[in-house]
Amino acid sequence: MCDICAMKYIDWQKSPQRFKAMTGMDIETFLVLLPFFEEAHNAYLSEYNMNGKRRKGLRSYVMYSNAPLPNLAERLAFILSYNKLNPIQEAHADLFSITQHQCHEFAHGLNEILRRALEAARCMPASTNAELQEVLAKVENPAEKTLLHDGTEREIPRPADYEAQRENYSGKKRSIP
Repeated sequence: MCDICAMKYIDWQKSPQRFKAMTGMDIETFLVLLPFFEEAHNAYLSEYNMNGKRRKGLRSYVMYSNAPLPNLAERLAFILSYNKLNPIQEAHADLFSITQHQCHEFAHGLNEILRRALEAARCMPASTNAELQEVLAKVENPAEKTLLHDGTEREIPRPADYEAQRENYSGKKRSIP
């Protein structure tokens, strides 16, 4: 990695508005997530390569100074901006001064690390009612039970039985494409 390559995390940190636009979170939230990301990063990379292949033996992970994304904050900013902006890999690689191949490997490896970090920070959304009940059961303080609901209406296949059809009828005449 060349010395003149800009580190986006440091550039974005100069403007809180730009930081939020590029990563989807403010700097304070980013700094709260960073220790969880560090723990997940080191645990994952002691067992797997960045491309997801299992290592032959466990080892502690060492980040080299000439690595394409040379520190954890830069790696977290990379994957958050990749997920928020949804760019083509060539464009995202150019943004971080890396190759498209490196971008591909980092995107896949860091997505798994981010998922693990969010789980450790108890920030992963529940997909089912059972998962939601399990998460809520673990929360001790009722004031911490703040829920953010992402409701998406999904089509239900029309049942053959007339009574079952009436139970599932939403009142809409037709689905909108």
